[in-house]
Amino acid sequence: MESTSPSASAPSVLLPLLRRVPLLMLVCAVPGVVTALHTWVYAQAREPGYPLSRALLVQVPQWQYWAFATPVILALGQRFRLERGIWPRSLAVLLAALVAVMVPYVSIIYFAARATGETWLPESTWARMLPLMMAKYSVLSLLIYGGILAIGYAVDYHRRFREGELAQAHLETRLAHAQLDALRAQLHPHFLFNTLNAISVLVRKQDTVGSIRMLTGVSELLRMALHTTGRQFVPFHEDVDFLERYLDIEQTRFQDRLQVVRAIDPATLGALVPSLILQPLVENAIKHGIGTRSGAGRVELRASREGTRLVLEVLDDGPGLAPGWDRQDGRIGVANVRDRLRQLYGDRHVFTLENRAGGGVRARLELPFQAAVPEALGA
Repeated sequence: MESTSPSASAPSVLLPLLRRVPLLMLVCAVPGVVTALHTWVYAQAREPGYPLSRALLVQVPQWQYWAFATPVILALGQRFRLERGIWPRSLAVLLAALVAVMVPYVSIIYFAARATGETWLPESTWARMLPLMMAKYSVLSLLIYGGILAIGYAVDYHRRFREGELAQAHLETRLAHAQLDALRAQLHPHFLFNTLNAISVLVRKQDTVGSIRMLTGVSELLRMALHTTGRQFVPFHEDVDFLERYLDIEQTRFQDRLQVVRAIDPATLGALVPSLILQPLVENAIKHGIGTRSGAGRVELRASREGTRLVLEVLDDGPGLAPGWDRQDGRIGVANVRDRLRQLYGDRHVFTLENRAGGGVRARLELPFQAAVPEALGA
């Protein structure tokens, strides 16, 4: 089955090209003047008084003709592409068009030579000279005609290649956003499930005050989570507010066993960060640093700016990471943070989770410092 691209409509291609005829005339004037000078120089040996104006009248019009023929040739090239499956028919049409294009071309040469009295042209009628001149100028015409087609195809293929790259980039961006949305959506049921589980424990203990406080906290958390829906980045102060509500719930759950220390530089509160980026790390620190023992535990939150980098840290004083923990323990929060950072920052971030020298675990994030502006909040 023969097919053409949507851009192959000849009229739609021809009209914009016709607007470029003045520019093409300037371009075609260059070879016209060059060949006129060549003709004039070599004519001096045969006819010393041969005027330059005569050479210009002979050579320039025939080259100017190609300025008007170029839009037609390019439109034909777009309509009849030399592509697999359709090239035989297209080639036949383009060769027939070459013959049609040559007729006015050689006619201009004939009448220009007659008007200027060129001696190389035999005394004969246009009808008799046309086949001879078609044969004489066939190679030159083929080179010019083929060159115009080749340039047109090269420009068109480059345009289509760039459009393909752009379409692929759009698809990759949409895929990345879909993956980020999925990762982000994974957090809500994750911490909600854990929180509801903690509430059920308080209910079984008949701790009415604690249960109501946690339910109120969960309601506030859900409200804040819904507020960030569709936003991959938020100002850091919003993430801190969310984290405070979450910590309030956890402190209700653990009571005096959980101590939270904050060292947050106010200069970092206006930075853009991925939404809910610290909550999984804090949850991880509480679950594995405090939840596994009967005694009290400590969680530290740190935020600072180091030049062009935003440094966020979550530390605990728990038992630390067991050897091979990353292969044995499928921690949803840590994996989620790692995947989101890779999607959002590529190699422009650092995320480490390691044991501290004095015991416990340190989670450290280094992100590009980017100030929150109104346009960026919807990113």
